[in-house]
Amino acid sequence: MKASLLIEDEKKVRRLVLLGAMEEDGKMRLPYLEAAYFAEKGEVEGSPEGFLSLAEKSDPLAPEKYLVLKHLRNAGFIVRAGESADFLRVYKKGIRVGEDRTMYLIRVLRKSGVPDLHADLKLAGKMRKELVYAFVGDKIEFVKAMRVNFE
Repeated sequence: MKASLLIEDEKKVRRLVLLGAMEEDGKMRLPYLEAAYFAEKGEVEGSPEGFLSLAEKSDPLAPEKYLVLKHLRNAGFIVRAGESADFLRVYKKGIRVGEDRTMYLIRVLRKSGVPDLHADLKLAGKMRKELVYAFVGDKIEFVKAMRVNFE
């Protein structure tokens, strides 16, 4: 399991669930990227910078992923750090975690990054998700990628 913040306080868990976090058996494991966001919003104790530096130990793209997560959450989307550190998972607007499946897989890259389009499309297709790339530089640019079959 990837590094995360364990929250056991029942009241805090309920509050975070309302904000789009996911609980398991009355407890919550927030990936450090999500913990940084909730710390910035005052929902979790700790410093956003501290959580972000913890996330960066296992993921060199953590600062860029945090910018994308923050941008999307501030726009009203529920964003979860993916099962693998490679992707962020995004729900449709208005959907709560557990009500429906995620709609998008977002791979975050630096502006000069080159994606492995074939492998990413294959994974997104297998998972029945739409693939989006987020290129982070001075601003964030989102590019949706899809496979077309003319058979």
